[in-house]
Amino acid sequence: MKKAIYIFIFSVGLSGLMKAQDMESSSVSGSLPTDMIFLGYEVAFPTTTDYLSEMSWSGFRIDYRHMVTPNVSIGLAMSFNTFEEYFDKRTYQRPDGSGAVSSDMIRQVYTTPITATVHYYFNGDKIRPYVGLGMGTQYSEQNAYFNIYAVGVNNWGFTARPEAGILGRFNSNLSGYLSVAYNYGTNQNEAFNVDNISYVPITIGLVFNP
Repeated sequence: MKKAIYIFIFSVGLSGLMKAQDMESSSVSGSLPTDMIFLGYEVAFPTTTDYLSEMSWSGFRIDYRHMVTPNVSIGLAMSFNTFEEYFDKRTYQRPDGSGAVSSDMIRQVYTTPITATVHYYFNGDKIRPYVGLGMGTQYSEQNAYFNIYAVGVNNWGFTARPEAGILGRFNSNLSGYLSVAYNYGTNQNEAFNVDNISYVPITIGLVFNP
């Protein structure tokens, strides 16, 4: 009986040691750091084309992600984009029908979405594809300049941001990433009959382990 107990204890200990070695090997070869900071340059294509349609070359993004399982992270993210487009001379009616003005125009949009995020990372070694979703709020400014007049709207709205990307590991402390998302915001502009400010952002950047 005592011999059987010794054999059982030895077997459990050996099993635990082998499992720990397997986990350590997996961590070295393919696991992600517990905490990651994403810094990226962002271009964006507006989908709310009733207001403007020119893409934005002026954007950036910052994410903080914390791994809660080997394949899932939660975090916070913020980005900023600037859109601008010139329009030839045309006649614009006031929303209340009380008058009109004929002029060329410059329209601008500034957006700052702030979201809580969750991401799932597919298994891999140096390359880890991922999908994710961010939900939160978006601050937006929509400004239109024509002749000596200007019309501006500043507001907050709800935002949702589904995303797909790929994470490539350079070394234990540095990675690169590329992602494509759809950023939907409920911000409105009654003067131009706009009921949402939405766009498709493409982000490329670096990932640091703090």
